[in-house]
Amino acid sequence: MNLRGIDWIWRVRGSMRVEPIQSPAAAFARLDPLFQEQGTSYRVIGDTLTFTKKDQRPQDKMSVFDHGTLRISHGTLRYDMMSRALLACFLAPVLFFAVGKASVAIDTWRNPPELAKAKEEAEKKRSRVKPEDVPMNPIDEFLGAAKPEKEKKKEGEEVGKRKRKPSMTTAYVFMGIFFALWILGRILENVLIHKRLRKLLAGESLDPATDESRSANSDHVTSSLRAGTR
Repeated sequence: MNLRGIDWIWRVRGSMRVEPIQSPAAAFARLDPLFQEQGTSYRVIGDTLTFTKKDQRPQDKMSVFDHGTLRISHGTLRYDMMSRALLACFLAPVLFFAVGKASVAIDTWRNPPELAKAKEEAEKKRSRVKPEDVPMNPIDEFLGAAKPEKEKKKEGEEVGKRKRKPSMTTAYVFMGIFFALWILGRILENVLIHKRLRKLLAGESLDPATDESRSANSDHVTSSLRAGTR
């Protein structure tokens, strides 16, 4: 089954020039830090690197991806990566929509409009009957029982007594949240992976703190060597 027309939902693809021009082996050596994370396995065959990730940690800069390929040909890197997280965020709104519709349909089946209207009318009639308007039993009155006092309605009491009917509002809220997450992730992850690949290919580090530490260590070693030659 050809899913090329819709697999952009969960796949991130892109390409970039490899600057400076270098062999696939040299380029993959520079990209190696991305594939040294826990749960990551990869192999290089010629000009193609294939990787698989399992139980990714949040610290992994490619944790959103599960597997993919990187290919270097004629000075151009092309990547194709699959993300189950993106697919889940895209399908979640469909699930919430189905659950919301099912809840409304079940409530309508259990409480047809005619029955719901009859219950509402009966509830209104009961609400009109006040305890002080109900005549006391003669025996209770003879025994000196206290008359029913007028009920004091508390603020929000009527609202609390009403039964909430299932609606699509909650479903729509969650649908919007997950669809927004998918759009954000689909755009952001593409930008981030492109930026990280470009930086590594250019010989830069993904962690500025690492560069500073390496520079400090290098200066310390140089100073030590100079001191030792004196």
